[in-house]
Amino acid sequence: MGTLTQDMTRLCGEIVTLRNSREALMKDLAKANDEAQDQVAEMRTAFRKAHGDMAARTRAEQTKFVSNMAAEVSGLLDGFDKAHREMAAKTRRENVRFVTDMSREVSGLVTGFNSARAEMAANTKRENQAFVANMATDVSDLLRGCHNARSKMARTSKSERNGFLAGLKKSVNAMRHEVASDLTGARQAWNGLSPGMVRARQEAERKSRLAAEQKARAEADAKAREEAELRARAEAVLRAKEAVEREKQEQTKKKLKGEPKTE
Repeated sequence: MGTLTQDMTRLCGEIVTLRNSREALMKDLAKANDEAQDQVAEMRTAFRKAHGDMAARTRAEQTKFVSNMAAEVSGLLDGFDKAHREMAAKTRRENVRFVTDMSREVSGLVTGFNSARAEMAANTKRENQAFVANMATDVSDLLRGCHNARSKMARTSKSERNGFLAGLKKSVNAMRHEVASDLTGARQAWNGLSPGMVRARQEAERKSRLAAEQKARAEADAKAREEAELRARAEAVLRAKEAVEREKQEQTKKKLKGEPKTE
């Protein structure tokens, strides 16, 4: 027997063995399927019975629960109505008592407020009258002092200006006389001088006149500056007093506006 024949014989044997095994497996599967169907049928029957029992038990429990719930809700509603009636009656009594007490307290507060307002109005009126009287006195004294100081300053400035003008006139007249005397002497000595001496004398006279004029202008400027400073100080003092007076008047107006009106 050759190798091919052996292999073919072995293959045929294996095929037969596999066929037998498959037939046995099919039989086992069919048997298992029948058993599973029987078990499923029994299980479904048990499920239907358990479901029926559970449904009946659930209906009985639901009926009992609904009955108990209705009884409890009815009891709760009765208790709530009773508590609501009691609370309403208590609230009405408390509201009546509260309104009575509040009316009494408000009446007392209004009476006290009216009394305090009348007293405050009388005190405010007296204080305002005293303040206005004192303010009028202070303003009158301040104005009188300002007028006196201004009159005194005006008199002092006038006398100083008059003295300055008199001194200036005297100095100018003296310088004019001196210059005229120098010019007269120069004319008299003119004929006897050489041209160089004449020029030197004229230059000296010119320088003397310039020096005198510069001195006079310097004195006049100094006097003018002094007078301007005095006038500026007087105006500054007057402006300061006027500012103080305006500030006092504004404070008086603000205080009068800020005070409460009295009936």
